[in-house]
Amino acid sequence: MTKIDPSTPLTNANVVALPAKLPEEQKPSDKVIAFVKKHPVLTVAGGIAVGVAVSALLPRRVSRRIVSRSLDLAEAAGAAGMVLGRKAGDRAHDIGIDARRQASKFATRAEKASDLAVLNLEKYGLAAVATASALGRATARKASRLGDAAADTANRLGDAAASRSTKVIHMAEDLKKRVRS
Repeated sequence: MTKIDPSTPLTNANVVALPAKLPEEQKPSDKVIAFVKKHPVLTVAGGIAVGVAVSALLPRRVSRRIVSRSLDLAEAAGAAGMVLGRKAGDRAHDIGIDARRQASKFATRAEKASDLAVLNLEKYGLAAVATASALGRATARKASRLGDAAADTANRLGDAAASRSTKVIHMAEDLKKRVRS
């Protein structure tokens, strides 16, 4: 197997470039709908301007029929817009009500969970205080016993030292008497 130096570019490797993902283009109808939703006033003004321009170019008889048909179409479009707007408003209202209900349920659950957490923390806190108190009492008893034992041992050592010192003093006096005699 040959070693490849990573600093040198690969020139004759079997590498195929993957096709890049092209951004999806919108359909013309989607573009028009998006423009109308973003600029409804501009769309209506443009429609009126085009209507005025066309009516100026057409003869009177033709323009009256076209105006009549245009008014019918405009009336139908207005009614459809009102119906769709009302339906959208109702749907938004229903979604808001559902969201409010779900938020209320979530808040209730969160409140119950926080109450339970507080109770558990209180219970564990009391248990920790009781354990610390018991440990303190046990430590005090043990320290008292050790202190008593140390005092007894010190007392015995003191007594033994006193008796030895008395013996040493007596021996020193005896030695003194012997030396003088």
